[in-house]
Amino acid sequence: MKLPYAEIEFDDTGERVHPGQVKDAASVISREKATDVIVICHGWNNTAAQARDLYTRVVESMHMVQGEVPGAASRRMVVIGVLWPSIQWADDVDSGAGAGVADEQETLQDMIRARIDDASVADRLVELVPRLEASSTAQEQFVALLRKTLPASTEGEDEAAFEMLATGDVGEVLSAAKGGTDAPDALAAAGGAAGIDPMGVAPLDDGGGAGFFDSIMGAGRNLLNLTTYYTMKERAGAVGRNGVAKALEALHDAAPDARLHLVGHSFGGRAVTAAALATSAKVSSLSLLQAAYSHFGMADDWDGTGKDGAFEKVPSRIDGPIIVTFTRNDKAVGVAYPIASRLARQIGAGLGDQQDPYGGIGRNGALKTAASLPAGTLLDVGGAYAFEAGRVSSLNGDAFISGHSDITGRQVAYAVLTAVATGRS
Repeated sequence: MKLPYAEIEFDDTGERVHPGQVKDAASVISREKATDVIVICHGWNNTAAQARDLYTRVVESMHMVQGEVPGAASRRMVVIGVLWPSIQWADDVDSGAGAGVADEQETLQDMIRARIDDASVADRLVELVPRLEASSTAQEQFVALLRKTLPASTEGEDEAAFEMLATGDVGEVLSAAKGGTDAPDALAAAGGAAGIDPMGVAPLDDGGGAGFFDSIMGAGRNLLNLTTYYTMKERAGAVGRNGVAKALEALHDAAPDARLHLVGHSFGGRAVTAAALATSAKVSSLSLLQAAYSHFGMADDWDGTGKDGAFEKVPSRIDGPIIVTFTRNDKAVGVAYPIASRLARQIGAGLGDQQDPYGGIGRNGALKTAASLPAGTLLDVGGAYAFEAGRVSSLNGDAFISGHSDITGRQVAYAVLTAVATGRS
């Protein structure tokens, strides 16, 4: 890495795995006489090696563009990498067109092994996969096992979908997840019957029979993605509230003159947003890179009944700008939300887009957010941003972000460092 670096590791509840790491990080900050501390948090990467590789590439891009960012060249920056036990989430979606049944089964089995923490549950799910096509009993058992991995409850903009997933009729849950013509009428109108792909990447019917997503294997894959989403939603929130928030306070106490900045990718975006809401330390900027939470997360009265997003108060807690990258190219953020819409019987013109109550912030930017500036565009290096303290700038990254994990380019680094450099010195 080209910038001084330290890391802090948390378990799935937000407890520090190595208590001495915060003190070590503070020592690096002190030794470097840092003016700015950038705390970066990964998302779906499920190994420390993957997270470190992501951080290395992000920091290298920051180093490359630092001299191009107005006001950033003279700043002494230290990067703190957060490590936490995330579950792998789909980086992109393969429609499976032309794949045989055996291939679809193997794909689902591999996903189960990668994403279900409880080995005994994973083994039982894997054993059920070959029977899913022909056995309604196997389907019921499959859904029941997935439900065992869900958190006890959820809060926020997706409660209705969670309740359906956790307690709804198994046949309806599977139909919603399939999106095919056997779904209830309202659901079918939003999906399979209208020829809309639930993932936004391929037609449901490729002309040669049922496509991957309207098969029972596709339903299993979709439900696994959605179950992973709720598991990660709870875990990322705990890591942010209980872990990152307290670490920020400790770092601020050790180096009160250093400005603190939060950068989160994917579910790491939820973690750092939760940290910003919970911490007593002053946060000088917040950068959400393809974040995996609702586009109404920071919204005011998102549903017309007076309900605010879970993170509605976050903009008022940030001493500098908040930036959000979003793109239609992010298939991973689009995985859970269209299925959630079907489960909750929310019928929009475009599943997963701005009209969908269950759209993601990494797909559509921050919506119905009082603190938002008009949506803008992710610029090339050298472009002029007009970020403002306490305001949310949603940046369309279609031109530079090709997928969920494509956040290591110079254009993203330039936007992040512009946010870092904006505000008081």
